[in-house]
Amino acid sequence: MKSTIKYITIIFFTATLSSCEKAIDLKLKDTAPQYVVEGVLTDEAGACKVLLSQTKNFTDNNDFNGISGATVTIADDNNNVYPLTATSAGVYQNNTITGIPGHTYQLSVNIDGKTFTSSCLMHPAVPLDSIYLVKDELINNKDGTPRKYVTVQYNDPAATKNYYRFTQYVNGRKEESIMLEDDEFTNGQEVNNNLRFSNDNDNPARDIRPGNQVTIEMMSIDQAVYKYFYSLSNSANGDGNNAAPANPITNIKGGALGYFSVHTVERKTLTAP
Repeated sequence: MKSTIKYITIIFFTATLSSCEKAIDLKLKDTAPQYVVEGVLTDEAGACKVLLSQTKNFTDNNDFNGISGATVTIADDNNNVYPLTATSAGVYQNNTITGIPGHTYQLSVNIDGKTFTSSCLMHPAVPLDSIYLVKDELINNKDGTPRKYVTVQYNDPAATKNYYRFTQYVNGRKEESIMLEDDEFTNGQEVNNNLRFSNDNDNPARDIRPGNQVTIEMMSIDQAVYKYFYSLSNSANGDGNNAAPANPITNIKGGALGYFSVHTVERKTLTAP
């Protein structure tokens, strides 16, 4: 889960064009840093981790800006409190707590007199039945071969509203594209969801080639977590409606950015033919 999310506070500006061509010097103001909390608890042992960092200015590098010295805990709905220990700058972990579907968990982060909290329900796992590859004859890799995408197959439960997030690894390399799905149009149905992503720069490391090992993780997530990643995706890619990107919708209270996701994980691996 160790990924860096660079949040940008947008400074709106206007410019008057006096001719067809005019150079505009954008002077983006530095802004006060905000804390960013990225927390995950799954139904797998040893997967509990919270990253604490601060935002950077637009011109800064995108390295992880980990913050030490925080007190981080997760509590379950039986009033058991689990402290997370700092394992490196900004990384807090607990290897004993494992999430249980149907239970709600409370995150608390205390740093420099500030307290950030979040609550998240772990929804039951939806089995990932199978994964398989599909060729897109209209899109080619850099070498001219058709691009391949993974399709995931599962049966969506009819009795509940479900939200999913998918993560893809090719030979251990994580695909950074955000892949989400809900059951607005597939409630109670068998779903064959093609995990497509844009590879505009034709990076061959992202292509699925013969012999590659491809792993898919399917997470049953909370609605608030779905909204976070959905808004993050729109902010990063642009949804065509906003003049400028904005920070994603957070489920962290207290003034921090980020998210707290408590979810189950289903995982399958194939070797590309």
